Amino acid sequence: MTATIPAGTEGTCGCCSGTSARTPGTLGNRPGLPEIAYRSGVHGDFRSSMVTALSDANRPQLARLLTRDPGDPTIALIDAWAVVCDVLTFYNERLVNESYLRTATERVSLQELGRLVAYRLSPGVAAETHLAFSLEKPPQTGQPTGLPPDPGLVPPAPPTAVDLPVGLRVQSVPGPGERPQLFETVEELPARAEWNALPIVPTKPYPPVKRRVDAWFDGDVLPVRIGDAILFASDDLAHDKWDVRLVTAVEPDPPHHRTHVRWDRGLGSDAPYNAPAARPEAFVLRRRLRAFGHNAPVWRAMNEEFRKGYVIAVGAQGHENDAEWPKFAAVTEHNEFGETVTVVDLDGSQPDVVVGSWVVLSQEHVDEDTAFYRELYKVVDRTEFSRAEFAVSGTVTRLTLRGEQPPAGRKRADGYAFGTPREVTVLAVSVPLTPVEAPDTTPVTTRDLLVEGDATAMLPGRRLVLSGRVDGGAEEPAAELVVLDSVRAEGARTLVRLTAPPRHHYERATAVLFGNVVKATHGETVQQVLGDGDARRPFQTMPLLHGPLTHVRADTPQGYASTLAVRADEVTWRERPTLYGAEPGDRVFTTRDEPDGSVVVAFGDGAHGARLPSGSHNVRAGYRKGTGLAGNLPADRLSQLMDRPLGVKAATNPVAADGGVDPEDEGHARVSVPLATRTLGRAVSLRDYADFALAFAGISLARADVLRLRPGRTIVVSVCGPGGGAAPDATVSHLTAALRRYGDPLARVEVLAARQARFRLALKVRVDPEREAKTVLAAVETALRTAYAPLVRGLATPVHRSQVVAVAAAVPGVVAVDLDALYRDRPGLESRLVAAEASVDAHGRAVAAELLALSEAPFDRLQEMP
Repeated sequence: MTATIPAGTEGTCGCCSGTSARTPGTLGNRPGLPEIAYRSGVHGDFRSSMVTALSDANRPQLARLLTRDPGDPTIALIDAWAVVCDVLTFYNERLVNESYLRTATERVSLQELGRLVAYRLSPGVAAETHLAFSLEKPPQTGQPTGLPPDPGLVPPAPPTAVDLPVGLRVQSVPGPGERPQLFETVEELPARAEWNALPIVPTKPYPPVKRRVDAWFDGDVLPVRIGDAILFASDDLAHDKWDVRLVTAVEPDPPHHRTHVRWDRGLGSDAPYNAPAARPEAFVLRRRLRAFGHNAPVWRAMNEEFRKGYVIAVGAQGHENDAEWPKFAAVTEHNEFGETVTVVDLDGSQPDVVVGSWVVLSQEHVDEDTAFYRELYKVVDRTEFSRAEFAVSGTVTRLTLRGEQPPAGRKRADGYAFGTPREVTVLAVSVPLTPVEAPDTTPVTTRDLLVEGDATAMLPGRRLVLSGRVDGGAEEPAAELVVLDSVRAEGARTLVRLTAPPRHHYERATAVLFGNVVKATHGETVQQVLGDGDARRPFQTMPLLHGPLTHVRADTPQGYASTLAVRADEVTWRERPTLYGAEPGDRVFTTRDEPDGSVVVAFGDGAHGARLPSGSHNVRAGYRKGTGLAGNLPADRLSQLMDRPLGVKAATNPVAADGGVDPEDEGHARVSVPLATRTLGRAVSLRDYADFALAFAGISLARADVLRLRPGRTIVVSVCGPGGGAAPDATVSHLTAALRRYGDPLARVEVLAARQARFRLALKVRVDPEREAKTVLAAVETALRTAYAPLVRGLATPVHRSQVVAVAAAVPGVVAVDLDALYRDRPGLESRLVAAEASVDAHGRAVAAELLALSEAPFDRLQEMP
């Protein structure tokens, strides 16, 4: 029976809808797409195609189905089947995307794809640092009271030396929102309490040499005042090896318990030439005393009868009309036992002038050519008596002095070298001073460090930490790892020579050398019984119950090595990347990463590696857990000792812990997996060196250049650390060792951390009136920061003004862009900012390439255009 459709009523029943099939659709994918389109259709396409097939002339049995109502059971079945097809094609497309490196999004997919080319995604690397330990110092012997201690109250004396073992645990003090991190030492070290902290000597020798006008003395409260005489004396008086000067300034330095003293003129003399003694003793002459007769009346003021009688009384060979009193001399000379001594009578009783002290006889304004004349003497005798002469009387203190006699040319006609008592001053009461070294304000820059204390027992190659404030830098102290080359005793001090000069210039007054320094890495050691060995089972597997498994830095092509150690029946088994090529009797195992991040240990089958021996709980593992960026701690954050051997009292990390890397993310894996097929674990060409570095754990950007250095043509590899930041020193050193090991043995190679450069900008944006300006401006900032983030930029890649404008203009809602500033150092609008390539400096050393990225600071200006 044939149904006839009235004219004008076609399609009202819906039986003619979907007159063409829409599946399977035509697929096409150009190269380089982030996703693969692999669906033959979606729900609507499948439903339309099946509905169209209801009107197919080749299916006459369906001709009676005239309805296309969605509520019809047949149409509902078609719709349900279209849903099934939609789901199947969706997962089919996902499966195809996960089968290609560029489009895969699941980590397990990247793991399996990497395994095809023998590449294993980096499991993360533990951070490392160096811990400085502080040991208890042995107590001072003897009891202050002289009484024996009570029984049982004497603590055990700490040892003079402690061997720090491997595995000492030190935990961090977590900050807000952080978790404590555990580090363990990875090497043994002999330590001593006197090596806890060796201060760099902050002073320098400052002897009283010729022309010196100042000195430093021990103590901050000295009996020295401005105007006092300061004496540098030696027993070599015959050659005038002494100096006396007048103090002009006294500057106490209480924090360092010393005093800076200045005097009027330089030590020594030029005419005649005379240098100070090599090691003179220092004194301050606290008192200025006058000779007896200094207050005598004027001789000519006395009447003539008195003068005549006085001349006769003293038996002087003079005349009463002379200008001064007869025998009016302050200093006289006498011969005692064949030795000439000098005698001076001091006015009054002077009990503080004692035998053995120094005195200086000084006469000012001798003549027109001589401003003063001074001689140094030592008191060998003193007596006190009353003297009446020169029309005055009183107590005198007679000093018998021994020293150099004045030259004959100095003596006057009356035989006296010095003048009258009115002209002579006696500088006496010598108080000894202790000269000390002067402050050394020069920064610490050289290999040779003079430290306080005895460090002569240190062996070459020992690692030390140099800490202190950077000269002219921030208040926060800096620290760096240094290596000992040699030591030499310098009295109570030690001259320490390093293998290389320090990188920073440290303030000498704050610099200190930590001697008990041990390398430590992030992670905690755990012991686990893996299970029972069964010789009947091939490829037996056992999971590790603790994670994440710690991997540490190593000079391997991957840049890391596992800490896992497996023993079966107390026999050690070795880990291999794969069991392929293992002999039947080889005690080896391999590990694989599970999708949940756990690790499974797999053993051989008897053909490729030995099977496990049968036994109960005979398979054991020792390994460490903990890894990643969480271990990158600032300096002085590790301070909680979890293990405390006898004699160890504290520990810290004076240098920051760095080198920790999280497990390799998907973005980096897409770049690194192909590198395994290009380098094959070695570096030959220049591109190989860059690819090798890029596949190294903890390296996010790499560039290789050939430079002509002084040793010759050298491959210089510039690298960046995680996130495009500065590469840690540990990563750089391990990468350098790996490239020298797996690269061309005849090629010179040097790895440098890339220079970090930042640029700034300012711009105005005209926003579509239909959009919210605040949202558009935020989107512009996000787009620029994404396009010019460190990881997106390449090393030595310039920044163009046109590119910046294009990135901002591509944001939806942006109508126009006005770039006002684009610069690195000085504000301005540059057409192009150049990022420097690797180069050679003026000293012939390599300089790394630059990474030019957008500064993290706020934009100079980002606002809506009026």
